Amino acid sequence: MEMKIFNHMLFDSLMPWLIKTADIRPMNECLKEAAKISPETQQELAEQESKLLTNKTTLLEWLKKQKSTTAKLKPLNYSTALPDYTDTATKFYSTLIDAESLRIYNSMLTVYEKYKEDSDLLSYHATNALRNLKHYVLTASKEIKARKLSYNDGKIDDLTTFVLFCLKYKLIALYFSIQWVYEKSIEPLFELEDFYLMELNETKADVHPIYREDHETINLKEEKHKRLNFGFTGKPDKLKSVINALCARVELLKEELSPADMLIQLLQSKDIKTGKVKIYLDCDNKNFRYIIEKLEHYFFDDLTFIKIEHTQAFYSKKGTLLTANSLSKAASSNPKAKAEIDKIFQQLQ
Repeated sequence: MEMKIFNHMLFDSLMPWLIKTADIRPMNECLKEAAKISPETQQELAEQESKLLTNKTTLLEWLKKQKSTTAKLKPLNYSTALPDYTDTATKFYSTLIDAESLRIYNSMLTVYEKYKEDSDLLSYHATNALRNLKHYVLTASKEIKARKLSYNDGKIDDLTTFVLFCLKYKLIALYFSIQWVYEKSIEPLFELEDFYLMELNETKADVHPIYREDHETINLKEEKHKRLNFGFTGKPDKLKSVINALCARVELLKEELSPADMLIQLLQSKDIKTGKVKIYLDCDNKNFRYIIEKLEHYFFDDLTFIKIEHTQAFYSKKGTLLTANSLSKAASSNPKAKAEIDKIFQQLQ
């Protein structure tokens, strides 16, 4: 599958280091026109991209030739934390990268449906797409290294840095989304860490997490939906002991607003109702992320950042609703309360 828009971002007219002040006003107009479309189908998504690329004649003509259908859009199977846009230029690139990733993913779904009875053709199309994606990820990675750029927990003001990291991480999420769809038709299948080590020749320290999305599907005949829970597998009394200790010794919660028992009940629930419970933290996000990782190890099968976001239940110390993105950005090898948190969990061993 040809990926000309990504190609232009790394090798041609959309390279971010070519953008000048005079380009910002046209970008702004393109964004305004694109915002008028809320795409629900592949065709509508292509129309939105056309609005974004109004001033790029070559890409516009190419996009018009790409096949699109009235099939309802489906989101990628994997998500990842990306830098937040801060101005017109970063918003333009963020919108275009998201749209093109979604277009490619849904095009690959169409290909899968068309050739699902022919394993050779499935393998051909998937291998071709994944090879191209790896090429662009490698190119972005090389540019990042050559320019000595830093992700800085997603706090990025420079356009080139923003685009290169956004491209790298979004394309990796797209890579694993396509691999998931075609997993029975391709080999080898990569785990994320192996992809970084073996395909990108990078280190474990370079691994940027991705999260498997659990997109709810409703069966209208059975009127059932997938229940949201964290997959609690531990012993209730030990979980209660740990949460109470965390509240007392590292100020995990604002207990006047959300008592420890409220969190304990939520964590063990087999059917969490989105937004119904509000849990207010009294520790910073770095300490909370470290606690989550510890709890996952001892008590849960599926206490992931994306699941936490889906509950719409957790609020930061500053009162902001926590997302997978904010938790991903809170990575720290040495949060302030690490020593005390470790002592609490050591009691379980």
